[in-house]
Amino acid sequence: MKKAILRTSNLERNEELARITLNPKTMQILNIIIYERKLRFKCRRCATFCCRLGGPKLTRKDALCIAQGGYAREEFLIPFRKEWNSSSTFLGDLRSNEEGSCIFLKFNSDEGNYECSIYDSRPSLCKLYPFDFRNESPQSISLGLIPCCRGLNNPDGELVDEGYIMDSLFDPISDFILRHVLSTRNDVGEERAL
Repeated sequence: MKKAILRTSNLERNEELARITLNPKTMQILNIIIYERKLRFKCRRCATFCCRLGGPKLTRKDALCIAQGGYAREEFLIPFRKEWNSSSTFLGDLRSNEEGSCIFLKFNSDEGNYECSIYDSRPSLCKLYPFDFRNESPQSISLGLIPCCRGLNNPDGELVDEGYIMDSLFDPISDFILRHVLSTRNDVGEERAL
């Protein structure tokens, strides 16, 4: 049996894949600079380095979307203790099952792969995976990746270009940035939204 070699280009974790410049008042993208032009991504639905390792942290919006799918918060949310989590960006952790996997991860034995049972309302961190970002300033975002994902450089994958960033990554990133700005304003006594 031939051993598969995982190649994620020459990028390392936290190395910049792209830089996104925003208008900080409108949150509209002004410019995207791509530093790695050949990177492709398509989920292989193996769940090896993501969902089988447990669920992510949830924002209030994530919890609301899952609850609107018919789940009670107690079923899926492990809330943070108030004294531990001073930031209002995250509400708590998504529960894991007995094996440590995300509670919404299901194995499809007919297809031989994994499926998310709440895919359309999955949490923002799930939508971003295997990409990561750093908010460098109010108008600049650095986009990186988590290089262990087997969907990176999948030959059948979609090219990670300006269109991919706009269509697949920008909404969850902007949700995080907006929540961070609102929580910062709340910390200094301004009106809280969302």
